[in-house]
Amino acid sequence: MYNQILELDCPFSFEHLYRHPGPLIPYDRGSTRKQVAIIGGGIAGLVSAYELSQLNHQVTLLEADSRLGGRIKTHYFSDGTYGELGAMRVPASHGCTLHYIDQFKLPKRPFINYNPAAFYYLRGKKTRLDNYQELFSIYNLTPDEKEYPGVIYDQLLSELINTFSEQEKWELFAPTFTSDKVRKYDNLTVTDFFQNHLSPDAFQLLGHATGAIHYEKVSLLNGLIDFFAWHQVEQYQLIGGMETLVKALVQRISGTIQTEAKVTNIVMTDKGVRVGWNKLDKQETAEFDYIICTVPTTALAQINFDPILPNKQQEAINNLGYCSSSKTILHCTARPWEFAENIYGGGSFTDLNIEKCRYPCDNAQLDTNNFSQPHFVAKNKDISYQPSVLTAAYRWEDNSRKFVTLDESNKTDLTLEEISQIHPNIKQYTDDVVHSIWDEDNNPGSGSYAYFAPGDREKYQPFLGQPYPINNPRVFFAGEHLGINHASIQGAIQTALAATIDILENS
Repeated sequence: MYNQILELDCPFSFEHLYRHPGPLIPYDRGSTRKQVAIIGGGIAGLVSAYELSQLNHQVTLLEADSRLGGRIKTHYFSDGTYGELGAMRVPASHGCTLHYIDQFKLPKRPFINYNPAAFYYLRGKKTRLDNYQELFSIYNLTPDEKEYPGVIYDQLLSELINTFSEQEKWELFAPTFTSDKVRKYDNLTVTDFFQNHLSPDAFQLLGHATGAIHYEKVSLLNGLIDFFAWHQVEQYQLIGGMETLVKALVQRISGTIQTEAKVTNIVMTDKGVRVGWNKLDKQETAEFDYIICTVPTTALAQINFDPILPNKQQEAINNLGYCSSSKTILHCTARPWEFAENIYGGGSFTDLNIEKCRYPCDNAQLDTNNFSQPHFVAKNKDISYQPSVLTAAYRWEDNSRKFVTLDESNKTDLTLEEISQIHPNIKQYTDDVVHSIWDEDNNPGSGSYAYFAPGDREKYQPFLGQPYPINNPRVFFAGEHLGINHASIQGAIQTALAATIDILENS
C-alpha cells in the first residue's frame, strides 16, 4: 500500500493514506482456496487471518505466547476494572483501525490527551498545566521561550511541515526518498532539531513536557511523522479495553489458532513452504501454500530460513532499532485525583522516572459552561468514589531501561514514591500494582515499538518487508515495524492488509 504513494498527485490527506481498501474479494484472483500460515497473533496476524478466512482460505495461526494480541494488552482486575499495558488509543484519522472497530460495533469513547487541570512536576515544582508560567522562574528562558511548551513544540514542527510540498508530505510515508529535503531531515535526530532551535533550559522544559527529550536516537523524520499523524487529532479508546478488538477478530476467524507455538524454521519446497514450530516441547511441521510473517524483527531473527534470506533483508532485520517502554498501573479503591483534585482524564508530566501518568476518561465530560479552553468535569460524582485504575507511570527509553534493573519490590516502591509527589494520598487508595516492561517480554519481541535512527529509513525500509523468495514469493511480511508510522495499530493493520492482498493477487 505504501509502494504507490510516490505516484500520488493530489493534496496530502490522512483520510486517503489510512483508508481501508474495503472488501478484499476483488483481489482474490485464484479459484482454489489456499493453505496459509500466519506467524504471530498480534493485531497484524489477526487481521490477516480474519480477512483470509472470510474468503474461505484455510488459515493456521501460530503464536509463540500463551495470549493473543501482541502489543495490545489490557489488564483486567477481578472487579472488572482494567488498564492498558500496551496500545491505549486510536486517532480519528486511522481509518483501517476504525474500520474494524465500526464493523464489529465496538463501543468507544473520546480519549482525553490534554487536560489543563493535570500537573507538571518539574525540578521539584508542581503546578497545573494551565499554570505553566509558574515554571518559568526555575528555568533560564529567553523572552520568546516563555510560552506554553506544547505551543512551542507545535509551532516548531508545524513550521517545518509547512515547508514541505504536497509531494514531499506524501514522501514522508513512502518506502524511498526522492527529495533532498526529506533525506536531510532523516539524517538528524529529534533532539538535534529542538536543541538547534531552543536554549538548553527551554529544551529541558519542552522535552519533559512533551516527551521529545527521549527521542535522542530517533530520526527527525520518524518524530515528524509521529507529530504529523497523531497530534491535534481527536482520539478514541475502546470501552471495555483495547483487547475487545482482539477478541472480536478471534471470534470471527474460522481456522486453526495455536498459542505457545514458536516457529523455528521456514523451508522452501517444490510445492510451497514448510513451517516447523515447537509446541509443548514437541516439534511440529506442516506445509502451506503461503505464509504471512507478522512477528517483530527481534523474533523474526530467531527463525531459520532455508534458503537464507537475502543479505540486505537480514541486515535490516538484525539492525532495526526498538524503543524501550514500560507502564505501571495501580488498582485504586477510589479516585482521589478526581474528588480531591478535579482531574478527569488527561495526563500529568514529570522529570521523574515515572515520566508521565494517565487518568481514566470514563467519568469525564466537557464542561459546556467553559469555552475558553478544554475543561473537564465529572459525569457522575459518585463514580469518583468507586474503584478504578490509574496509569501511574509510562516510561520511555532511559527511564524504562533503568526501571528494568530494579527488583519487583523496588519497582513498586519507586513508582509509589514518585506518583506520591503528584498525588500525596495515592498510597492509601492503592491495593494492587502491575508493572509491564516490554523489554522483558520476549514473545512479542523485545522493545515496545520500532524506530528509525538517522539514516536507517533508506537503509532498511526497502528490504524489511521484501517478499521471499523474490522470484517466486511464498512468504510475505507484515507488522508494526513495517508501518512507516511506527507504534500504531493502524500501521500494523495496513501492512497486514497489504500482505493479504499480495497473497490473493499471487494465488
